[in-house]
Amino acid sequence: MTEVLGARGSRPAEAGVERVPFEHPDAVELRLAAVAELAERYGDDGDAAEYFDPATIVATVVIRVGGVAAAGGSVRDLSGADDGVDGLHPPGTGEVKRVFVGPGFRRRGLSTLIMGELEKSAREAGLARLVLETGTEQPEAIALYEKLGYERIAPYGKYAGEPEQRCYGKAL
Repeated sequence: MTEVLGARGSRPAEAGVERVPFEHPDAVELRLAAVAELAERYGDDGDAAEYFDPATIVATVVIRVGGVAAAGGSVRDLSGADDGVDGLHPPGTGEVKRVFVGPGFRRRGLSTLIMGELEKSAREAGLARLVLETGTEQPEAIALYEKLGYERIAPYGKYAGEPEQRCYGKAL
């Protein structure tokens, strides 16, 4: 258990970090909530149709606060996959996907906790670099990734050429 900030005005709370299968019900629920929020922010639900091959998933993390699934995210291996700009992702490249903290659990340090566990999981799986995509309507995500040492990279994959997207990378 890890101590995280409690809700506004309350004592710190215990957060349990758990690696779960990609299709674990809590992980699925958190991903669906993430997609719904993205649809609200960007005005469409294009992310709902994005398919993740479960065989490429290196790790999925769920954080529970008071027994409630409060936050989650995954890493998938992109090694050798089409990068969307006439090339392939180099060996040892992973992608962070669907980092999400439920609205009632924000501003408690859970996103930093998720990212730390995802980076650790990626290193354990032999990945040497992580990439990720976020958008201009997610300034809190941009601030988090930059605080954690992620640097802007050229857009990749389906995001190449999308003006609202921001791609980041970090050597592990």
